[in-house]
Amino acid sequence: MNKCSQVATAAVIFLLVACGGSGGGGGGQGPIDDGVDRVLVFSKTAGFRHASIPAGIAAIQSLGSTNDFQVETTEDADLFTAENLSRFDAVIWLNTTLDVLNDTQQQVFEAYIRAGGGYVGIHSAADTEHDWDFYGQLVAAQFLSHPVLNQPGTLILEDRIHPSTQHLDETWTIPVEEFYSFKSNPRGQVRVLHRIDESSYQTVPNTSCDPSGPTFPQGFSGVMGDHPMAWCHGNLGGRAWYTALGHEIYLHQDPDFLAHLLGGILSVIGRLPADCSVDDPADLPGYQPPVQEACENQVLPSGA
Repeated sequence: MNKCSQVATAAVIFLLVACGGSGGGGGGQGPIDDGVDRVLVFSKTAGFRHASIPAGIAAIQSLGSTNDFQVETTEDADLFTAENLSRFDAVIWLNTTLDVLNDTQQQVFEAYIRAGGGYVGIHSAADTEHDWDFYGQLVAAQFLSHPVLNQPGTLILEDRIHPSTQHLDETWTIPVEEFYSFKSNPRGQVRVLHRIDESSYQTVPNTSCDPSGPTFPQGFSGVMGDHPMAWCHGNLGGRAWYTALGHEIYLHQDPDFLAHLLGGILSVIGRLPADCSVDDPADLPGYQPPVQEACENQVLPSGA
């Protein structure tokens, strides 16, 4: 059944023309097509806990109410059973951190994704389950570090068609955010939606160079050169979408970020069409392979 949804925010109104029903394969341990679009927001943390989690939950609940999809929330990993996950078209990993599922729960979630379940990752979803190979492939790049200071930065749009970025201008300046660097560059394995201009913010000093920060990998500055910040793919059976944004509380009330998040969710659950075919690095004008820089020339502020 076709659906039309309208989301109005303080500065932006979007008319979203829906196509089809629930996303991702109705058989096996994937989502059951019951005619209802439903997502599970999972925000369990085993490490740093973001103060923006309540704002993120409220934002997704509001988007669901406005755009006709149901939202359930949990921090209980025991709900990761085949029967329960089959009720949802996607699981949204909202600022999760470190190891949040046991081996059995991991197997259930992997089966759910491979059977067509959807994945949405927000910010520190990339700082989760570092030792689980399947999850690393699903999120497509895992957190390495971030600058010591949260600050403004400018994103460069790469995909003007994807529902999560079609509302954006060629550049999107974020007033203040914690900008992640990643252990590897996902380009060539995903479709990059936007990247950050590293000249638009101070990449150093960086937490990966802080000897007092034992939770961060040491030795590299966090400079990536080519630095993707949002992407999507369908490599593992279901649809997957990730954004590195979402640290700051205010972003979960920002019209552009809300439209970004909404487009990601609606594309993953199959409500809106999206091309997530893998992009070729050679298609990026002036592309140079990324080179990690060592930390030796960084000067950390006192107390960092």
